[in-house]
Amino acid sequence: MTSVGTISENSVSQELEIFIREAEDIPTIPESLIQIMRVLDDPDSGPSDLAEVVRLDSPLMSKILRLANSPYYNQKGNLSDINRCVGVLGYRTVRQMAISVSVATSLVSAVASSGGSLDYRELWRHSVVTGAMAKELAIVTGYSDPEEVFMVGLLHDIGKFILEIHDPVRYDGLIASRSQNGRSLIEMEHEEFGFDHAAIAGAFAKVWFLPELFAFTLSAHHETTPEKTIRGSREHALALLQLADYLANTMSPVNSDLGFDPRLFDPVALNHAAGISIADLEGCLDCLRNSVDSASAYLSLEQ
Repeated sequence: MTSVGTISENSVSQELEIFIREAEDIPTIPESLIQIMRVLDDPDSGPSDLAEVVRLDSPLMSKILRLANSPYYNQKGNLSDINRCVGVLGYRTVRQMAISVSVATSLVSAVASSGGSLDYRELWRHSVVTGAMAKELAIVTGYSDPEEVFMVGLLHDIGKFILEIHDPVRYDGLIASRSQNGRSLIEMEHEEFGFDHAAIAGAFAKVWFLPELFAFTLSAHHETTPEKTIRGSREHALALLQLADYLANTMSPVNSDLGFDPRLFDPVALNHAAGISIADLEGCLDCLRNSVDSASAYLSLEQ
C-alpha cells in the first residue's frame, strides 16, 4: 500500500483536535463501554466482572448473546446466559465482542439518522467482510489473538461513519466527486477536512479509550505496508488488516463507491508483510469465503 498526500503530524493533530472538540453530533462512548474498559484495566478483574457489567446493559447483552449463538462462534446455539457465554467462548472473545458491538451499534444507528446518502449498510457489510477475512488470515499466519484482529477489521472504517454523521452533505459530495474524477478518497479527504477517515478513526479510538492496538491499526491502515513484520506484533496485525481490506474489496466488491482504489495496494507486499505466500493464500480462499458467510450475524447490529 502506498501513502497518499502529505500533511504534517502537527497539522493533522490540530485539525483533529478542532474536529473532536466541535463534533457534538458524534455519539459519545456508551456508559456500558466505559464500565467494560474499567473492568479490562483492573488487573484483579475476571470473567464474572465482565459478565456483570454486560448484564447491566440489556440491549448490549442481547446482541452479544445473539452473536454468541450464531454459527460464527457456536454451532450448538445453546448459550442463554452471559456467564455461560463468557465461560464457553472465553473472556477475551466476549470482551472484544462487547467493544465492537458498543461502538458499531452507536455509529450505525447515528449514521442511519444523519439524513445523508452514504450507503452505510454496504459500508458496514464491507467492514464485516474485512474483519472475517482478517481473522482467518490471523489464524493461518499464527497471530496470537485472531479475535482481536477481527475486531480491528470490523472497526477499521469507522472514520467514514463519523464524517458522514458530522457533515453528510459535505462528505456525500466528496464521495460523488471522487466517483467522477477517479481521485483517491484519502487525498480528497485531506484537502476537504485536513485529515482522512483513517486518522479520525485512530483519534476516536483514543477518545473512546479503546485498546492501543485499535488506535494504531485504524489510523495506519492506509499507510505504506511495512516491509517486514514480527509475528504477533502490532505491525503484523496492521499487515493482516491491510491484506484483508484489499481482499474484501476484490473478492467481495461493494455495490456502492466507498473509495476503494486498487492503485494504493501492492498485493505482493501485502502478502509478504502479513506472512503468507500468494500460493498459500490461494489455497485458503474457500476458508476465507466460509468465514465471511459465518460472520453474517454481525450485519444486523443496529437491530
